[in-house]
Amino acid sequence: MARTNKRSVWNGFFKAMVASARRLIEHPEQLRQIVDDAFIKMRKHSDAIREIAADLQIILRLIKAWLAGGYKDISTKSIVILIGAILYFLNPFDAIPDAIPVLGYVDDVAVVGCIVKTLKDEIEKFRVWESARANPRPTAHGSSIS
Repeated sequence: MARTNKRSVWNGFFKAMVASARRLIEHPEQLRQIVDDAFIKMRKHSDAIREIAADLQIILRLIKAWLAGGYKDISTKSIVILIGAILYFLNPFDAIPDAIPVLGYVDDVAVVGCIVKTLKDEIEKFRVWESARANPRPTAHGSSIS
């Protein structure tokens, strides 16, 4: 019974974050600020979230690339879920408040980890896209393809 209640609390908080994310995609400047805030929080609490730091970084880069219009190969549903995960991470009063030493980020790690697992194909497509842009292949004529 307690396990179900904990899961429903997490689900409730995450559903609220996804609802906020749906509204937020209509406000790119606010979303850019949220991405910047998430980078700051990630650096500040790197020890507590080291398990998901690399995943958070790629999610944030993906959202930034999507916001800039450079990366478009993602569904609206997936981008909303990724933004919801970032909002969950940023919320200090989620299922386990961040102020609780040691335990405060356990739920953040679990939520981000679950989202990364759920959207692994989307994230991998972005990794390939990002890598191709960083390392364009030369053509036979000496120019590059990106």
